[in-house]
Amino acid sequence: MFALKRLLVVAFAALVVFCFWPRHSSLRIFDPQKMADIQLQVWREAAAKNRNGMIGPLYELYSGQYQIPPIGSLMMAIDMSSALTIFATAPDAADQEKALVPLRTVYVNLKNSTKGTFDPDAMARMELATWMLQADHAKRAQLTTSISERLAILYGLTSEQCLPAAKHFAQARKNVNESLWADAGTELLAGWSALKENLAAQP
Repeated sequence: MFALKRLLVVAFAALVVFCFWPRHSSLRIFDPQKMADIQLQVWREAAAKNRNGMIGPLYELYSGQYQIPPIGSLMMAIDMSSALTIFATAPDAADQEKALVPLRTVYVNLKNSTKGTFDPDAMARMELATWMLQADHAKRAQLTTSISERLAILYGLTSEQCLPAAKHFAQARKNVNESLWADAGTELLAGWSALKENLAAQP
């Protein structure tokens, strides 16, 4: 009995260390292929309005790619999946804006975890604006610019530097809307690779 209690204490301590041990969290250390795979999976689950299905890949995004501690990663994954579900199931633009509440929470936690310099409120609104442009065929021409501006603020680059990646991401979204999932995956990989190259070139 004593041995079992000691084992449980050790296991609990190991769990606490795993969840809260400091990591070198950064938005810049991602792997382009894994980012493309994760984003495509999230888009698939979002299209199916499967909130629970999004949590796993989103957790991998924050924990595995940005190296954010597990508890923070799980909280952000839950909040982002909530935001995507609210947006996907909203009957109109007014209801879509309710996604701003969990989106803002995601960006507050992301800024704190990675020591970012962006404004969480501005990033949440830009993210929502991008989602709206993706869903509005009449305004698709504005999507590339919107993505480029959001990436620039998030990663500390210029809009011009982010434009090649933004073009690939916008094309990927178009592919998804046409159910061309394999083509979307190719474009996502090209987009994340272009962004990674620009980040690597910065001092």
